[in-house]
Amino acid sequence: MSAIAPSAATVHYREAFARLQPVLDGAATRRAAAMERFAELGFPGEREEAWKYTSLRRLESRRFVPATAPATPVDVPDAFVAQRLVLANGSPVGHIPASLGGFALGTLTAASEEQLLRALPGGGTERFAALNAALTSGPLLLSTQAGQQGDDVLQLTLVTTGAGPTLASPRIAVRMAAGSRARLLIDHVDDGAHEHFTNAVLDIELGAGAHFTLYRLQRQSARAFHIERIETRVGENATFVMRDSQLGAALARLDTNVSLDGRSAATEITGVFLADGTRHLDSHIHVDHRAIGTTSLQDYRGIAANKGRGVFNGKAIVHAGAQKSNARQVNRNLLLTPGAEIDTKPDLEIYADDVQCSHGTTTGQLDPDALFYLRSRGLSEPEARSALTRAFAGAVLTRVDEPALARHVHDELDRRLVRLLEVVA
Repeated sequence: MSAIAPSAATVHYREAFARLQPVLDGAATRRAAAMERFAELGFPGEREEAWKYTSLRRLESRRFVPATAPATPVDVPDAFVAQRLVLANGSPVGHIPASLGGFALGTLTAASEEQLLRALPGGGTERFAALNAALTSGPLLLSTQAGQQGDDVLQLTLVTTGAGPTLASPRIAVRMAAGSRARLLIDHVDDGAHEHFTNAVLDIELGAGAHFTLYRLQRQSARAFHIERIETRVGENATFVMRDSQLGAALARLDTNVSLDGRSAATEITGVFLADGTRHLDSHIHVDHRAIGTTSLQDYRGIAANKGRGVFNGKAIVHAGAQKSNARQVNRNLLLTPGAEIDTKPDLEIYADDVQCSHGTTTGQLDPDALFYLRSRGLSEPEARSALTRAFAGAVLTRVDEPALARHVHDELDRRLVRLLEVVA
């Protein structure tokens, strides 16, 4: 049987890698292996289960140019916190300090290839994580020392920019030492001038007793494509917290994989997405309970309007031997207009006894009785709809405990909802 010929898109990125390889910062063998893995897997087909609700035909038809750091200054939004580092097309801009925001910073010149470019097998985004490893031009290592307690937030603003269709491949590794605590804010933006493709990887490892909070804001323009893989390994008594806000891009896919490897490891993953206009936002969460007494919570709220489409796939697996584990999944979705769609699939697999597990999902419209009540109290219909929608999203947004970020997400939701609901009314 003859081998299947690689797609034109696969050939394009292999040729781009060959041109770019001489200027990439080391790890030639590992990068080449990653590119071969991407070429082997190729773009997902329509029958691939992990991409059941998300077609990448538009992305595959484009020919994005892998980019290095831009030669000219980059415009970036104001920071939410005092300490920030900007990455343009995946590369840090300007001088990289030895430490910032409670983290020590390292690059391939000082950190090992295995730390920064390790393979992330499995799942629907393995192919794109491999492409990222091959093409990333400035992978960054953030690490802490044992027992280090950091209250500040470090903001990484990841900008995709270029004179034409640009592929940016930001890659960040976080290594939390035993007993340390830190917070990180990832802010995805772009210049909005062209169609761009951001293919991001965040590789996290928490030592025993570590506590790491990740705030994520994806607010790219309506011309952007965005694919991201977040891979997290959680040690004994360690905790991984993620607060996700997805407000941008034309098409976005986020895969969050968490492996609770140590006894009493825990994770709490909450988020909100707004798929308005023609946006397509796809979120996959996969949590593996691999040890005794592990705990997980997944709680996402989705809002869709116009011709927007949302996808949520939450999965928790309690493996054999992971007794006394607790896994909860909640996904609630709101359709504001005819034509909007949200596909949801909660999934739970249990291979251990003496566990507590639950999952549930709802998809519906605003409660007409609640609308009538607010109208009877003097609110206009757009005001009543907006108030109910804000309350719906607020159930998870109240967990965002960084004030400036929380205000921005609330304000952006309000701005878009008011405009949207005025049209609906």
